[in-house]
Amino acid sequence: MLVQSLEHLAQSALALAQSRRIFILGSSSLLASFPELGEAGLLDNTFDADLLLDPVTKGISDLLKEAIGEGSLFEKERGYHANILHLSIAETLPHGWEGRLVAVEGFDNVFALEPLDLAAVKIVVGREKNLALVRGLLELRKISAEDLRKRRSSMPLGEREMFQSGRNLALIVEGIGSR
Repeated sequence: MLVQSLEHLAQSALALAQSRRIFILGSSSLLASFPELGEAGLLDNTFDADLLLDPVTKGISDLLKEAIGEGSLFEKERGYHANILHLSIAETLPHGWEGRLVAVEGFDNVFALEPLDLAAVKIVVGREKNLALVRGLLELRKISAEDLRKRRSSMPLGEREMFQSGRNLALIVEGIGSR
């Protein structure tokens, strides 16, 4: 995804929902900190933006899904779409995430997840595409493994999730070190 596409989705969501704030929480949130990643290949397989609106009602959420969501005419014409998230997603984020949000340039009320917060979530989820994204951030030196370890430790994880995410991070770091 290109930063221009992300900005267009944010403008569209703001116009339709008239929300106070929009939080970008998925991989496309990296564009607020590193706009070059949209053209450098790390996000070229990202065609959506995960948006959390504040406030949002079920009616507004349904409207946005129909207007700019997956399968919408908007997506068919533009090639990208928005995923409208439920507020409960915030419970899975690292402690203090709201204080580390990155302002999206050109907007007073659109904010993106800070890269370390995103990377911490990705190693917990642990899908191959998530781990590849974290690997890319580490290889490009956009984040450090030590800072990521610290951020992961601030997450509300159970024993199993803590073990699995620690293993995921160790495998990524080991793979980078062996190159």
